[in-house]
Amino acid sequence: MYLLLNTTKNQYFSKKSKQLLTFYLSNRMKKTNLKVAALMIFGAIFIGCNDQDTLNSPSDENAIDNESKVINNQYIITLKKGTLSQPSSRGSKRAYNSSMETLKSEVSNKFQTLKIENDNIKATFGYALEGFVAKLTKAQIEELKNDPRVKRIEEDYMITLAPKKGKPGGGGGGSTPQETPWGITRVGGAASGVGKTAWIIDSGIDLDHPDLNVDSGRSRTFVTSGKDARSADDGNGHGSHVAGTVGALDNSTGVVGVAPGANLVALKVLDSRGSGQFSWTVQALDYVAANGSAGDAVNMSLGPRSRYTDSAVDQATLNVASLGINIAIAAGNSDDDCSFYSPARVNHPNVYTVSNMTINEVLASSSNYGDPVDYAAPGTSIKSTWKGGGYNTISGTSMASPHVCGLLLTGGVTGDGFVQQDKDNNPDPIAVRN
Repeated sequence: MYLLLNTTKNQYFSKKSKQLLTFYLSNRMKKTNLKVAALMIFGAIFIGCNDQDTLNSPSDENAIDNESKVINNQYIITLKKGTLSQPSSRGSKRAYNSSMETLKSEVSNKFQTLKIENDNIKATFGYALEGFVAKLTKAQIEELKNDPRVKRIEEDYMITLAPKKGKPGGGGGGSTPQETPWGITRVGGAASGVGKTAWIIDSGIDLDHPDLNVDSGRSRTFVTSGKDARSADDGNGHGSHVAGTVGALDNSTGVVGVAPGANLVALKVLDSRGSGQFSWTVQALDYVAANGSAGDAVNMSLGPRSRYTDSAVDQATLNVASLGINIAIAAGNSDDDCSFYSPARVNHPNVYTVSNMTINEVLASSSNYGDPVDYAAPGTSIKSTWKGGGYNTISGTSMASPHVCGLLLTGGVTGDGFVQQDKDNNPDPIAVRN
């Protein structure tokens, strides 16, 4: 990975590095530990950049699986800025779709020597990145490698949620009293999210769940076949669970979220089985760049171990964050350094990578770790909304990240103590409302 030590723009230093500096200097460390601490702190200011232009510890039932499967002959092509025309249409699904169709024609025209069949251009993007997704032959790839307009070529691949082990419950209406999940209490309780927008890049959201305020008008699916291609409605449950932790209504029944009443936009990039093409995540981020506003928040409880030191998803995440949109990302659940995971490794002032903390404030055994992690948040045995109007209790960094997403909508996030038994010996600050 290309490493950059930036001494002039300290916004690129990880938030965790700054918090660790305060932590170590404020706790009267023994002299014998000062050198070790210094190494930890100075090591933490290195960040990953674009390296090329061409209950204590249950398993995480809903993590993105560490395995991913290459989609044969399908590639994500990132182009240098200015290669394609800047799309002008914004503000609706119809306008965005129109812009993408225009770009598809432009790709065909500008790369006509490739002779890509129209059906083989699977997607285009032009807001968070400029580029396209296509089925390509080896000869076409070789030509693109020598094209000065091309910034990055990477294989597209399928990502998959691990099998679910939760036992979904029924609806929470009627005489069932509302409960406040332990994680909501730990991060500072519920604070109204009315008027705020959270973009949930996941398996969709239960569009008519009585405990969620879903913005169906802006919600959309990026799945391309089967029933999941027809609607952003959640057929898996994972996205609905994430959405509930962000913004379940404060309505006396069911559960309550960190930012109750927030507008929840479902961007479906995982089908009912929990599988999706990673390029769909690029498209979802592109859609946020086209339609989101500064002050919005995005939750991405997904991201596999990357085959590349930099990826289109990484770059799209950075570019969306640069618009003033905050992004909460799950660190991953492979008991591994999240520096190898996309987009968990992304570092930016508006990007927050989150590890999984148990109710005893111990880092969960499955949780990823490492310098890209900004905060630990409750992620073990978390109750939230589920598909079909129900509720479920599951665990993982997927459940920790939306706590921070909700905080980003309602005052911001700061640290309150540090998680115990952090595997990299750099304790993650525990996320609470600022």
